[in-house]
Amino acid sequence: MSNKVNTKTMKTRALLVAIAITAGLFYTSCEKDSPKPVIDLMELGYENSRIGYAGSDLHIEADIVAEGTIDIVTIEIHPEGEHEKSAATTLDEGEWEVDTTFTEFSGLKNTTFHKHFNIPVLADTGHYHFHFIVTDMEGQQAVTEEELEIQQPDDAVAPEINISSAPSINQVFSNGETISISGSVSDDIAL
Repeated sequence: MSNKVNTKTMKTRALLVAIAITAGLFYTSCEKDSPKPVIDLMELGYENSRIGYAGSDLHIEADIVAEGTIDIVTIEIHPEGEHEKSAATTLDEGEWEVDTTFTEFSGLKNTTFHKHFNIPVLADTGHYHFHFIVTDMEGQQAVTEEELEIQQPDDAVAPEINISSAPSINQVFSNGETISISGSVSDDIAL
């Protein structure tokens, strides 16, 4: 009778071990099955034209959803035909590149990315490659790539200046006194 009990106990233990291993594998595979992050690039460049202007800023806006939670967001911009320069590479005058990593979104499942990057006045004009990379906490990456053109602004319209308050005409000021003028300046392309 003790052989029957031992055999039955061993079969029960073997069955329990098999169930535990199967459940562990199922649980582990479910953990790793969260989808890759999703990037919805809503705006790149002036009025989402995929154009940036030398001497202005490049507007970038995107919605990010990452079920595995966001770890880092990376923006890379480089001239067409150039690939991954090392940090030791010296850029020639006029060459413009961006390779910036943002950690401020780490731990979020979704967010709106909204940043502006300054394009130097002397940046080379022409075609650039834009890479928007989101890496989640599980190491999964989503990449959105776009073509971007950098142009010199063709500015035929002068900026508009509106003064809302200023000193009166012929007002006299004492040495050290603050002179205040306020208003706004706007332009059809960029300031």
